[in-house]
Amino acid sequence: MRFYSPLGPVLVFGEVLFDKFPDRTCLGGAPFNYAYHLHHMGIPVRFISRVGGDDPGKEILERLQEIGFSIEGIQMDIINPTGQMEVNLDDQGVPEFKILADRAFDYIEYDPSIEALAGEDIPLIYFGTLAQRHSTSADTLRKILETVGSRSTMMMDINLRYPFYTPEVIRNSLQHCDILKINSEELVTVKKALNITSSANGLARHLLDTYKVGFVSVTKGDHGSELYEAGNRVPYRCSVLPPEEMVDTVGSGDAFSAMLTAGYLAGWPKQTMIEKATEFASKICEFRGALPPDLEFYKPYRFDG
Repeated sequence: MRFYSPLGPVLVFGEVLFDKFPDRTCLGGAPFNYAYHLHHMGIPVRFISRVGGDDPGKEILERLQEIGFSIEGIQMDIINPTGQMEVNLDDQGVPEFKILADRAFDYIEYDPSIEALAGEDIPLIYFGTLAQRHSTSADTLRKILETVGSRSTMMMDINLRYPFYTPEVIRNSLQHCDILKINSEELVTVKKALNITSSANGLARHLLDTYKVGFVSVTKGDHGSELYEAGNRVPYRCSVLPPEEMVDTVGSGDAFSAMLTAGYLAGWPKQTMIEKATEFASKICEFRGALPPDLEFYKPYRFDG
Protein backbone atom coordinates (compact mmCIF):
# COMPACT_ATOMS: atom_id res chain seq x y z
CA MET A 1 0.00 0.00 0.00
CA ARG A 2 1.51 3.29 -1.09
CA PHE A 3 1.60 6.29 1.23
CA TYR A 4 2.14 10.04 0.75
CA SER A 5 0.77 9.92 -2.79
CA PRO A 6 0.49 13.00 -5.00
CA LEU A 7 -2.96 14.06 -6.15
CA GLY A 8 -3.11 11.74 -9.11
CA PRO A 9 -3.21 10.60 -11.71
CA VAL A 10 -5.76 8.03 -10.59
CA LEU A 11 -6.14 5.03 -12.90
CA VAL A 12 -9.83 4.08 -13.15
CA PHE A 13 -10.86 0.81 -14.78
CA GLY A 14 -14.42 -0.18 -15.68
CA GLU A 15 -17.70 0.65 -17.28
CA VAL A 16 -19.10 3.82 -18.76
CA LEU A 17 -22.66 3.38 -19.96
CA PHE A 18 -26.09 4.93 -20.17
CA ASP A 19 -28.44 4.77 -17.19
CA LYS A 20 -31.97 4.52 -18.58
CA PHE A 21 -34.60 5.84 -16.17
CA PRO A 22 -38.31 5.68 -17.05
CA ASP A 23 -38.24 9.37 -18.00
CA ARG A 24 -34.65 10.12 -19.04
CA THR A 25 -31.24 8.74 -20.03
CA CYS A 26 -28.03 9.76 -18.25
CA LEU A 27 -24.34 8.96 -18.39
CA GLY A 28 -23.46 6.40 -15.74
CA GLY A 29 -21.44 3.43 -14.58
CA ALA A 30 -19.86 3.44 -11.12
CA PRO A 31 -16.23 3.78 -12.34
CA PHE A 32 -17.20 6.61 -14.67
CA ASN A 33 -19.17 8.45 -11.98
CA TYR A 34 -16.17 8.13 -9.66
CA ALA A 35 -13.76 9.34 -12.36
CA TYR A 36 -16.09 12.22 -13.29
CA HIS A 37 -16.10 13.50 -9.69
CA LEU A 38 -12.32 13.31 -9.39
CA HIS A 39 -11.85 15.04 -12.74
CA HIS A 40 -14.02 17.97 -11.67
CA MET A 41 -12.27 18.15 -8.30
CA GLY A 42 -9.08 18.82 -10.25
CA ILE A 43 -7.51 15.40 -9.74
CA PRO A 44 -6.03 13.89 -12.95
CA VAL A 45 -7.64 10.66 -14.14
CA ARG A 46 -6.60 7.91 -16.55
CA PHE A 47 -9.92 6.27 -17.44
CA ILE A 48 -9.90 2.85 -19.14
CA SER A 49 -13.14 1.57 -20.62
CA ARG A 50 -14.80 0.48 -23.87
CA VAL A 51 -17.92 1.58 -25.75
CA GLY A 52 -19.64 0.30 -28.86
CA GLY A 53 -19.26 1.81 -32.29
CA ASP A 54 -23.01 2.45 -32.19
CA ASP A 55 -24.80 5.76 -31.74
CA PRO A 56 -24.83 5.56 -27.90
CA GLY A 57 -21.09 4.92 -27.89
CA LYS A 58 -20.41 7.87 -30.19
CA GLU A 59 -22.67 10.04 -28.04
CA ILE A 60 -20.71 9.11 -24.90
CA LEU A 61 -17.42 10.08 -26.55
CA GLU A 62 -18.88 13.37 -27.80
CA ARG A 63 -20.28 14.27 -24.38
CA LEU A 64 -17.00 13.53 -22.64
CA GLN A 65 -15.02 15.63 -25.10
CA GLU A 66 -17.44 18.50 -24.53
CA ILE A 67 -16.65 18.56 -20.81
CA GLY A 68 -12.91 18.14 -21.29
CA PHE A 69 -12.81 14.55 -20.01
CA SER A 70 -10.07 12.56 -21.73
CA ILE A 71 -11.27 9.73 -23.99
CA GLU A 72 -7.74 8.49 -24.69
CA GLY A 73 -8.23 5.27 -22.73
CA ILE A 74 -11.74 4.49 -24.00
CA GLN A 75 -11.69 1.78 -26.65
CA MET A 76 -14.32 1.40 -29.38
CA ASP A 77 -15.90 -1.99 -30.09
CA ILE A 78 -17.34 -2.57 -33.57
CA ILE A 79 -19.13 -5.78 -32.55
CA ASN A 80 -20.56 -5.40 -29.05
CA PRO A 81 -22.98 -2.60 -28.11
CA THR A 82 -22.46 0.16 -25.58
CA GLY A 83 -23.32 -0.65 -21.96
CA GLN A 84 -26.79 0.07 -20.67
CA MET A 85 -28.41 -0.10 -17.26
CA GLU A 86 -32.13 0.19 -16.62
CA VAL A 87 -32.83 2.07 -13.38
CA ASN A 88 -36.09 2.23 -11.45
CA LEU A 89 -36.53 4.16 -8.19
CA ASP A 90 -38.70 3.11 -5.28
CA ASP A 91 -40.73 5.56 -3.17
CA GLN A 92 -37.64 6.42 -1.11
CA GLY A 93 -35.51 7.23 -4.16
CA VAL A 94 -33.49 4.02 -3.80
CA PRO A 95 -32.54 2.54 -7.20
CA GLU A 96 -33.06 -0.96 -8.54
CA PHE A 97 -30.74 -1.86 -11.41
CA LYS A 98 -31.11 -4.13 -14.40
CA ILE A 99 -27.81 -4.40 -16.25
CA LEU A 100 -27.76 -5.68 -19.81
CA ALA A 101 -25.24 -8.44 -20.47
CA ASP A 102 -22.57 -8.86 -23.14
CA ARG A 103 -21.68 -5.22 -23.67
CA ALA A 104 -18.58 -3.42 -24.95
CA PHE A 105 -17.14 -2.86 -21.47
CA ASP A 106 -16.92 -6.64 -21.08
CA TYR A 107 -14.22 -6.71 -23.78
CA ILE A 108 -11.62 -4.17 -22.66
CA GLU A 109 -8.35 -5.25 -24.28
CA TYR A 110 -4.83 -4.93 -22.92
CA ASP A 111 -3.63 -2.66 -25.72
CA PRO A 112 -0.41 -0.62 -26.16
CA SER A 113 -1.92 2.47 -24.50
CA ILE A 114 -2.61 0.46 -21.36
CA GLU A 115 0.81 -1.18 -21.50
CA ALA A 116 2.36 2.30 -21.62
CA LEU A 117 0.83 3.07 -18.23
CA ALA A 118 3.40 0.74 -16.69
CA GLY A 119 5.92 3.54 -17.22
CA GLU A 120 3.79 6.15 -15.43
CA ASP A 121 3.75 7.02 -11.76
CA ILE A 122 0.20 6.01 -10.78
CA PRO A 123 -0.42 6.58 -7.06
CA LEU A 124 -3.85 4.89 -6.99
CA ILE A 125 -5.81 2.37 -9.09
CA TYR A 126 -9.59 2.04 -8.77
CA PHE A 127 -11.67 -0.95 -9.86
CA GLY A 128 -14.89 -2.83 -9.07
CA THR A 129 -16.45 -6.21 -9.82
CA LEU A 130 -18.97 -5.56 -12.62
CA ALA A 131 -16.30 -5.08 -15.29
CA GLN A 132 -14.88 -8.48 -14.30
CA ARG A 133 -17.98 -10.43 -15.31
CA HIS A 134 -16.34 -11.43 -18.62
CA SER A 135 -12.89 -13.00 -18.86
CA THR A 136 -11.56 -10.47 -21.40
CA SER A 137 -11.93 -7.41 -19.18
CA ALA A 138 -11.10 -9.46 -16.08
CA ASP A 139 -7.79 -10.58 -17.62
CA THR A 140 -6.96 -7.02 -18.67
CA LEU A 141 -7.57 -5.76 -15.14
CA ARG A 142 -5.45 -8.57 -13.70
CA LYS A 143 -2.53 -7.58 -15.95
CA ILE A 144 -2.89 -3.93 -14.92
CA LEU A 145 -2.89 -4.80 -11.23
CA GLU A 146 0.13 -7.07 -11.66
CA THR A 147 2.20 -4.61 -13.72
CA VAL A 148 1.22 -1.24 -12.23
CA GLY A 149 -0.29 -2.21 -8.90
CA SER A 150 2.97 -3.07 -7.15
CA ARG A 151 3.79 0.67 -7.07
CA SER A 152 0.24 1.89 -6.40
CA THR A 153 -2.48 1.84 -3.80
CA MET A 154 -5.31 -0.33 -5.11
CA MET A 155 -8.84 0.71 -4.20
CA MET A 156 -11.88 -1.47 -4.81
CA ASP A 157 -15.44 -0.17 -4.62
CA ILE A 158 -16.92 -3.64 -4.73
CA ASN A 159 -20.29 -2.62 -6.29
CA LEU A 160 -21.89 -6.07 -6.35
CA ARG A 161 -24.60 -6.30 -9.00
CA TYR A 162 -26.47 -9.59 -8.99
CA PRO A 163 -25.89 -11.94 -10.79
CA PHE A 164 -22.64 -10.51 -12.17
CA TYR A 165 -20.19 -11.70 -9.55
CA THR A 166 -18.80 -14.97 -8.25
CA PRO A 167 -16.98 -15.99 -5.06
CA GLU A 168 -13.80 -16.30 -7.15
CA VAL A 169 -14.08 -12.73 -8.46
CA ILE A 170 -14.71 -11.39 -4.96
CA ARG A 171 -11.83 -13.38 -3.46
CA ASN A 172 -9.33 -12.48 -6.19
CA SER A 173 -10.30 -8.82 -6.02
CA LEU A 174 -9.81 -8.70 -2.26
CA GLN A 175 -6.35 -10.17 -2.71
CA HIS A 176 -5.43 -7.14 -4.85
CA CYS A 177 -7.08 -4.60 -2.58
CA ASP A 178 -5.48 -2.02 -0.26
CA ILE A 179 -8.61 0.08 0.28
CA LEU A 180 -12.08 -1.45 0.23
CA LYS A 181 -15.30 0.52 0.03
CA ILE A 182 -18.39 -1.62 0.63
CA ASN A 183 -21.94 -1.04 1.86
CA SER A 184 -23.59 -2.98 4.67
CA GLU A 185 -25.74 -5.08 2.31
CA GLU A 186 -22.71 -6.03 0.21
CA LEU A 187 -20.86 -6.98 3.38
CA VAL A 188 -23.54 -9.57 4.13
CA THR A 189 -23.36 -10.84 0.53
CA VAL A 190 -19.60 -11.27 0.80
CA LYS A 191 -20.03 -13.14 4.08
CA LYS A 192 -22.34 -15.65 2.38
CA ALA A 193 -20.34 -15.91 -0.85
CA LEU A 194 -17.06 -16.62 0.94
CA ASN A 195 -18.59 -18.72 3.75
CA ILE A 196 -17.23 -16.41 6.43
CA THR A 197 -18.21 -17.39 9.96
CA SER A 198 -17.40 -14.08 11.67
CA SER A 199 -20.24 -12.18 13.31
CA ALA A 200 -21.79 -9.22 11.50
CA ASN A 201 -19.85 -6.82 13.72
CA GLY A 202 -16.58 -8.59 12.92
CA LEU A 203 -16.92 -8.86 9.14
CA ALA A 204 -14.94 -5.76 8.20
CA ARG A 205 -12.19 -6.73 10.65
CA HIS A 206 -12.14 -10.24 9.17
CA LEU A 207 -11.54 -8.83 5.67
CA LEU A 208 -8.76 -6.59 6.98
CA ASP A 209 -6.97 -9.44 8.65
CA THR A 210 -7.56 -12.20 6.08
CA TYR A 211 -6.78 -10.23 2.91
CA LYS A 212 -4.25 -7.75 4.35
CA VAL A 213 -6.39 -4.76 3.36
CA GLY A 214 -5.15 -1.40 4.64
CA PHE A 215 -8.57 -0.10 5.53
CA VAL A 216 -12.21 -0.90 4.93
CA SER A 217 -14.87 1.79 4.65
CA VAL A 218 -18.45 0.62 5.23
CA THR A 219 -21.39 2.80 4.22
CA LYS A 220 -24.59 2.06 6.12
CA GLY A 221 -27.27 4.28 4.58
CA ASP A 222 -29.25 6.07 7.29
CA HIS A 223 -26.82 4.73 9.88
CA GLY A 224 -23.83 6.64 8.56
CA SER A 225 -20.43 5.14 7.79
CA GLU A 226 -17.50 3.42 9.46
CA LEU A 227 -13.83 3.03 8.62
CA TYR A 228 -11.76 0.11 9.90
CA GLU A 229 -7.99 0.46 9.77
CA ALA A 230 -5.38 -2.29 9.92
CA GLY A 231 -3.60 -2.24 13.26
CA ASN A 232 -6.25 -0.04 14.89
CA ARG A 233 -8.88 -1.92 16.87
CA VAL A 234 -11.16 1.12 17.21
CA PRO A 235 -13.09 2.04 14.03
CA TYR A 236 -13.77 5.59 12.93
CA ARG A 237 -17.48 6.42 12.76
CA CYS A 238 -19.57 9.14 11.14
CA SER A 239 -23.29 9.75 11.57
CA VAL A 240 -25.43 10.25 8.50
CA LEU A 241 -25.72 13.79 7.17
CA PRO A 242 -29.24 14.04 5.71
CA PRO A 243 -29.53 15.94 2.41
CA GLU A 244 -31.48 19.18 2.50
CA GLU A 245 -33.95 17.53 0.12
CA MET A 246 -33.79 13.84 -0.72
CA VAL A 247 -34.32 13.25 -4.45
CA ASP A 248 -32.64 9.87 -5.00
CA THR A 249 -29.59 7.93 -3.88
CA VAL A 250 -28.30 7.07 -7.36
CA GLY A 251 -24.51 7.38 -7.42
CA SER A 252 -24.15 8.37 -3.76
CA GLY A 253 -21.77 5.46 -3.13
CA ASP A 254 -19.60 6.50 -6.10
CA ALA A 255 -19.47 10.04 -4.71
CA PHE A 256 -18.43 8.67 -1.31
CA SER A 257 -15.62 6.69 -2.94
CA ALA A 258 -14.40 9.70 -4.90
CA MET A 259 -14.14 11.93 -1.83
CA LEU A 260 -12.59 9.09 0.17
CA THR A 261 -9.93 8.82 -2.53
CA ALA A 262 -9.34 12.56 -2.59
CA GLY A 263 -8.90 12.56 1.17
CA TYR A 264 -6.50 9.64 1.06
CA LEU A 265 -4.34 11.27 -1.63
CA ALA A 266 -4.38 14.58 0.25
CA GLY A 267 -3.31 12.87 3.48
CA TRP A 268 -6.38 13.76 5.53
CA PRO A 269 -6.90 12.08 8.90
CA LYS A 270 -9.16 9.02 8.62
CA GLN A 271 -11.97 10.67 10.60
CA THR A 272 -11.92 13.67 8.27
CA MET A 273 -11.96 11.35 5.26
CA ILE A 274 -15.20 9.60 6.17
CA GLU A 275 -16.87 12.82 7.35
CA LYS A 276 -16.11 14.61 4.08
CA ALA A 277 -17.05 11.54 2.02
CA THR A 278 -20.37 11.23 3.86
CA GLU A 279 -21.10 14.92 3.33
CA PHE A 280 -20.29 14.73 -0.39
CA ALA A 281 -22.45 11.62 -0.87
CA SER A 282 -25.34 13.37 0.87
CA LYS A 283 -25.08 16.35 -1.48
CA ILE A 284 -25.34 14.03 -4.49
CA CYS A 285 -28.74 12.87 -3.17
CA GLU A 286 -30.16 16.39 -3.61
CA PHE A 287 -30.59 16.10 -7.40
CA ARG A 288 -31.65 13.48 -9.90
CA GLY A 289 -29.09 10.91 -10.96
CA ALA A 290 -25.45 10.36 -10.12
CA LEU A 291 -23.90 13.52 -11.57
CA PRO A 292 -24.61 17.16 -10.68
CA PRO A 293 -26.33 19.16 -13.42
CA ASP A 294 -24.21 22.27 -12.75
CA LEU A 295 -20.40 22.09 -12.57
CA GLU A 296 -20.44 24.98 -10.07
CA PHE A 297 -21.35 22.21 -7.62
CA TYR A 298 -17.68 21.21 -7.52
CA LYS A 299 -16.29 24.66 -6.70
CA PRO A 300 -16.01 24.05 -2.90
CA TYR A 301 -14.40 20.66 -3.51
CA ARG A 302 -11.67 21.53 -5.99
CA PHE A 303 -8.03 20.84 -5.14
CA ASP A 304 -6.42 23.04 -7.79
CA GLY A 305 -7.77 26.39 -6.67
